[in-house]
Amino acid sequence: MDEDLVFSKAFAVSMRPSKIIPYYFKASGPFGQNEVTVTSIITSDRLDVFTRLVEKYKGPMSVTFHVKNITGDVPRTLERLRTIYTSTELMSRFVDVHLVIDSFDRQFNTWRNIARLFARTDYILMLDVDFYLCTDFRTALQKNPWIMRQLATGQAAVVIPAFEYTNFEEGKDYSKFPTTKAELLKLVRRGKVNVFHWGWKPGHNSTDYPRFYSASPDEVYLVTGYQSAYEPYVIFKKNGPPWCEERFVGYGGNKAACLFEMYLSGVEYYVLADHFLIHQNHLYEETARRSERKYNRKIYSGFKEEVCFRSVRPESPFLVVFDTVRDTSFLAGTIVWAHDDVKALLGSIADVVYDDAPNRKAFLAEFKSGGKYDGTIGIYRENESAKKLGVFDKELIDGLPSSVKWIAHNGAGYDPVDVRACIAKGIYLSNTPGAVDDATATTALYLLVSTLRQYSLAERSLRSLKWKPAGINTHAHDVTGRTLGILGLGGIGLRLAELVQSFPMRVIYHSRNRNPKAPSYCEYFEDVEEMLAQTDVLSVHVPLRPDTVGLVGEKWIRALKPGSIIINTARGKVIDEAALIRALEDGHLAAAGLDVYPNEPEVNSRLLEFPQVTLLPHMGTENQDSQRKMEVRALSNLRDFLTTGRGRDLVQEYSQQHKAAVVPPKVISKL
Repeated sequence: MDEDLVFSKAFAVSMRPSKIIPYYFKASGPFGQNEVTVTSIITSDRLDVFTRLVEKYKGPMSVTFHVKNITGDVPRTLERLRTIYTSTELMSRFVDVHLVIDSFDRQFNTWRNIARLFARTDYILMLDVDFYLCTDFRTALQKNPWIMRQLATGQAAVVIPAFEYTNFEEGKDYSKFPTTKAELLKLVRRGKVNVFHWGWKPGHNSTDYPRFYSASPDEVYLVTGYQSAYEPYVIFKKNGPPWCEERFVGYGGNKAACLFEMYLSGVEYYVLADHFLIHQNHLYEETARRSERKYNRKIYSGFKEEVCFRSVRPESPFLVVFDTVRDTSFLAGTIVWAHDDVKALLGSIADVVYDDAPNRKAFLAEFKSGGKYDGTIGIYRENESAKKLGVFDKELIDGLPSSVKWIAHNGAGYDPVDVRACIAKGIYLSNTPGAVDDATATTALYLLVSTLRQYSLAERSLRSLKWKPAGINTHAHDVTGRTLGILGLGGIGLRLAELVQSFPMRVIYHSRNRNPKAPSYCEYFEDVEEMLAQTDVLSVHVPLRPDTVGLVGEKWIRALKPGSIIINTARGKVIDEAALIRALEDGHLAAAGLDVYPNEPEVNSRLLEFPQVTLLPHMGTENQDSQRKMEVRALSNLRDFLTTGRGRDLVQEYSQQHKAAVVPPKVISKL
């Protein structure tokens, strides 16, 4: 069959006529199938940066070279290309060049598809030629079998974060670009380097740059905040994901449309947190860019709707939520405050089915073919449901049908749900972190003030008509000027740090990584024991996971200053309760403020023997304002999943599951 005829069909949406010549120059290779081929598009004015890219990458490349068919120009341009191609052994060894000869400028997506079509390895990096490769991501990928398995499915893409210099002239000198993440972060902090296209945040912010800045060595994390303008530089499997839409001509939306369709097809985006690219600054054709963007915005508006219809699955989405149902003497899992929000968030996109199963066996039976919950895609869960169903352990998760893809847990702590079982089953789990921050932080603040000033003891004395306890002033202290140590500076810890500034207190903290959102008054300690030695009040804000059970144990408690105080509003099991009681007995701890316990609702009777200890019955979020926020946030995760394929509060284990296949970095604590 005539080659031109085949290409005219393959690229029928593109502007025609065009002459396509694959492998005008063909590299000698050989290439391993697991290699990553850089695919790019070049024009005659970008041959210098193209040469630089070849010299830096030293690996397989498939590039589309556009030649404008102006009489006399074609031979001169091709001769220049030949001169460059034959000037270095790296070109002839690694680079395949495919020609497009026509009169149409900037058919970027067509040119991308040509470079991808003729790539000779299983994986490609879709890259603009102006980017400088600062780090060796190829070696990192080959050493990470988990991420290579994800890429092999054709349902994953790896993002290499992109940056640019804020000073145009500095961004032209590639020889001074950073080559390690540590060097990059120094430039970011000094304002020398920013996110690529930092003036157009939707283009790259879904990469979650604060997460990138604070990520651990070797970390790979999932993009959870995808939106349709996102246009990162990605590695993916050549055969599988959709091809770039060729109706887009020129600047604006062309690459974003390509990646958006990939995302809706089921491709997940993972960020390599040790690696980055930097743009080599150059002048753009601004007049052409403005008109082309206007044209492409119109196309993209209709394209998004079209591609959503193409990606729609045949099954109708169902959700199971737990509604207010009285069963003898207790409430089943409930939607208490957000009934109207259920309708507003989900009514138009899902059939909402309310659970009325009396026990676990009946609940699981309703998921079988013909059952009430048959075809369910998402589940809303909150802690009261455990009274009927128990926790969402491996047995319950394994009993759910394959149709269930998302569990929206109502709560910041999600230890009642077996995350590993969810991951193994292919079910995503979200929580409600931001919704609980203020309520939990104010609970911690109450416990802090009560224990330092001994208000709880004073109130109990007054209620027993004894006025002030004798000698209470010898155990009480001012809050102002004391040092608060925060173990785990997430949303709750940050809010508590903000609240205590009204006294003020000195705030120090330890987390797995320095929090980029921490204000200047929060001092970071990499060594947890060094922090504990300076702490007057330790407030614990870490999630309960297998590796955090008993995290605050004998060693860390004894590392605290004598006469210090421990506050816990996280989970009871993160503190070794026996070690805590011993420290209260011998006076190493002056007091404790507890809102959570290892075996709730049971409370160790020994704790009741210490008058200086303030105890609350898990009151952290026990108010209608916070509980409504939590319900709405959990329901919003379901809404976002059904409409975009991803909720915003996916729990962190999903971005860390690959680490079992990676040699872990050196750590100082389990946090």
